[in-house]
Amino acid sequence: MGWKPDVLVACVGGGSNAMGLFDDFIKDKDVRLIGVEAAGLGLDSGKHAATLTKGEAGVLHGAMSYLLQDDDGQIIEPHSISAGLDYPGVGPEHSFLKEKGRAEYYSVTDEEALEAFKRLSRLEGIIPALETSHALAYLEKLSPTIANATKVVVNCSGRGDKNVQTAIKYLKV
Repeated sequence: MGWKPDVLVACVGGGSNAMGLFDDFIKDKDVRLIGVEAAGLGLDSGKHAATLTKGEAGVLHGAMSYLLQDDDGQIIEPHSISAGLDYPGVGPEHSFLKEKGRAEYYSVTDEEALEAFKRLSRLEGIIPALETSHALAYLEKLSPTIANATKVVVNCSGRGDKNVQTAIKYLKV
């Protein structure tokens, strides 16, 4: 790149997309690491996939991590408009980064992600994946809080042509 980013932003479902972006910068405390989870219909709705924001420690697939689970430790069905973020757990690396305070995690609703999807498609002609749309929606919240010269990298996790029908259904266009 020839320059170092100040902030990295990536969507987080299971976490591989974000870890791929964060990995080279974990030890560099000058770079903010921001993961964006799916808040679905809202964090208080019970219909979300925000494991780091609302989950609790548990074991899934042999790994201790944050999970969406009930009082008996049974997995709760997650919800997200984005199939790639619709997962009841998260990789243990993200749990570690959260516990150590090295990465920040926020959430974005389906509605906010759809608005970001629509905006990037309309303004730039780029159809983002719905997963990426979550990171883009958070970027809109982040932008007013950072200096103009701040170098931000948003990881685009995929193309959104596969999400157009879903977007049309929910946006009623």
